[in-house]
Amino acid sequence: MLALFCAFFSFVYERFSHGVYSDFMVYLFLLPLLGGVLPFAGIALLKSPYPGRVSRNLYNSGIAALTVGSCMSGVLEIYGTDSPYIPVYWTAGILLAISGTAAYFWAVFHPQRKT
Repeated sequence: MLALFCAFFSFVYERFSHGVYSDFMVYLFLLPLLGGVLPFAGIALLKSPYPGRVSRNLYNSGIAALTVGSCMSGVLEIYGTDSPYIPVYWTAGILLAISGTAAYFWAVFHPQRKT
């Protein structure tokens, strides 16, 4: 649903951008689609354990930060300006997604022992 919303948002935003386009906005829908749908579909198809709350929250927060960073980069590029804060979105998003992935693999390969 988020990928559809991002596709609709970028379409509407670029429709009113007076012919100025940004690749960050054109491909905005790919981040939630590839980062959200594909990993969880792969987990379901491979019948792997479902990620726990911590790993899901970290990973989804990373994808959200990357999506917002792409949207902001596109908005600023269309507007014709730049911001020193945009790399913060990319850095935070990548670190959160990697942390969520690492937490998932840690939980899979080091299950808690029940006593």
